[in-house]
Amino acid sequence: MSAITFELKKEHLLLLKNLRWSVNKNNIICNVADEGDDVAPPFGEVNLYEAIDLILNGKPEGLDPLTHEEFPEYSAEQKTEWDKLYSQLPMALDVILYNGTFETGVYKTKWHLRDWKKIN
Repeated sequence: MSAITFELKKEHLLLLKNLRWSVNKNNIICNVADEGDDVAPPFGEVNLYEAIDLILNGKPEGLDPLTHEEFPEYSAEQKTEWDKLYSQLPMALDVILYNGTFETGVYKTKWHLRDWKKIN
């Protein structure tokens, strides 16, 4: 049987901490606005990359939210890494909930099971 390994990083924890959750028609989902509104972004942002940058790196020095200064352009490598982190959030949440801990590290399970064991 093949095994799945996954590294739970502090970045996953920071993103999950800021993810917006709701219940819609008896389903737990993320990023839902008030009833009747369109779906809101997962972190309440206008731009996903700006939100991830603020969550992971904090507010840049000299940033005035009342002005409409542009955020920096992000490199393709940054966007790729952030896309990867974002897409891994369901698996990160699965590891956290199964183990009942927020301990970072490398976890392993068999592909058809959810019994994540920390290996490193």
